[in-house]
Amino acid sequence: MKQPLLYGIVISSFLLFSCSKEEISNNITESGDFNVITLESVKLNDFSSDTSSRASYTQDAATVFEQDDKLGLILLDAKDNRIDHISYSYISAENRWNLDDQTKYYSSKIKKIIAYFPYNSSLSTEINTVDKLKNTISISTDQSDQDTFKSCDLLVEEINSPSQKLTVNLGHAFSLIEFQSEPMTLQANNKSYEYNVELQNVKMVIGETDYQLCNINGTYSLLVKDGFTVPADDFRYFYSLGDDSYVKTLTTAKTTESGKKYVFPCKVKDGYKPEYAAGDFYCTDNENENVVIVPRVATTILEGLTCKGIVFHVMDANEWGTFTSNNDLTADNLSGYDGNHGLVISIANGNPFGTMTVDYLKSSVFNNILEIAGNLTTFTGYKLTQTLKNFTESAEFKFSALDNFKESIQNTTSWYVPSFYELSLIYDDIDYLNSQISNKIEGGVTIDAKMPTVSFDSDDNALNGFIVIENGNNVWAGIPGENIRPIFAF
Repeated sequence: MKQPLLYGIVISSFLLFSCSKEEISNNITESGDFNVITLESVKLNDFSSDTSSRASYTQDAATVFEQDDKLGLILLDAKDNRIDHISYSYISAENRWNLDDQTKYYSSKIKKIIAYFPYNSSLSTEINTVDKLKNTISISTDQSDQDTFKSCDLLVEEINSPSQKLTVNLGHAFSLIEFQSEPMTLQANNKSYEYNVELQNVKMVIGETDYQLCNINGTYSLLVKDGFTVPADDFRYFYSLGDDSYVKTLTTAKTTESGKKYVFPCKVKDGYKPEYAAGDFYCTDNENENVVIVPRVATTILEGLTCKGIVFHVMDANEWGTFTSNNDLTADNLSGYDGNHGLVISIANGNPFGTMTVDYLKSSVFNNILEIAGNLTTFTGYKLTQTLKNFTESAEFKFSALDNFKESIQNTTSWYVPSFYELSLIYDDIDYLNSQISNKIEGGVTIDAKMPTVSFDSDDNALNGFIVIENGNNVWAGIPGENIRPIFAF
């Protein structure tokens, strides 16, 4: 089961939760198997709110089924004796559930069905109630790993008037405890944007027991059994943001109920504003007219904004002067963002370089700037890319790496191929940048371990051509066939 947006949350302060659902319809029935129990649809009901919570959050659909996920049905008679235990596999291409054993038929003897997910093939024959089923799940105090967290989440429904065609409404058997920051406000272009920050070092402690929480889209979550008591005297939760650390307690004890969510707000100091740094999101509004840099600590891209790339390097005044000088640029159209300058990597790949040979590049394209092309210690990507873009296209030469990156973004250079030095800055933070892309940008493409640069080795030996960085090391590649990763400066 895949849960990429599991409990992805947007704060709606002082309101109660709304329950969200995802319905998966079973559009196909087996024409000859009219006695087989079919799942007409499977609905997933989200956690409801704890009505005593001071703040609440509206969340998206919790679960997305994947190919071959299995759901179980426990079939019981009028005396709760087990008649059978059957499973269904999800067929994603057809958006339906298929009975694994087609010899299992519906019978009027079936008076109750317990539907549950995920299916357990080794379930004891003694399991004939929801409570007994819940007792088969062991909940760990360490749920920091998402797979462990998901394994604790039992979805279940007791169907008391079953029929041959079933509509299944699964609910969470256990309770959810969550910790999330309250919304912060970002001011840009005379507009206000609200966002939640991703907290650090979040931990929950009861007595001598530490509970390790699962970080999902900036929300720290813990599944607990219903009937779990959060005491007033012996309960603490910790979190930090930037240089500030916080510890909170509870004034009144809580006892959890099945299917309910309990949210503990994590307030931070007023006026918190992170410095611009690697990992920030370079965005434009929907009209593509205004730029908004969203702080790296935001849990998601803000509504109404489109992410163009991720900041991977911020320059001081001296470094910016070197950059503009090396690339024959002036500051006329590059005033920066809030007085800051830096480099941004795209959230998608470009194309390979195109049609060209190393000899032709040496003799015709880069012949006057071979020394600049071979410099591996400074910012030269923009100038070298402009040389490629402006060179006359012919049978021997066609530069097509940026054919899909023609758009102009306000107050930036055009997209270009990074130099060796610029790409090395990306690889210094590649794990962090990739986590930002994969966790916070829908449709974003992570940065490959092997990527071409526009820096060019022109030595008269076999090892020449464009330089590629592979797993942090530079290698000769001739005219590499890998896609480039565009960047721009602001």
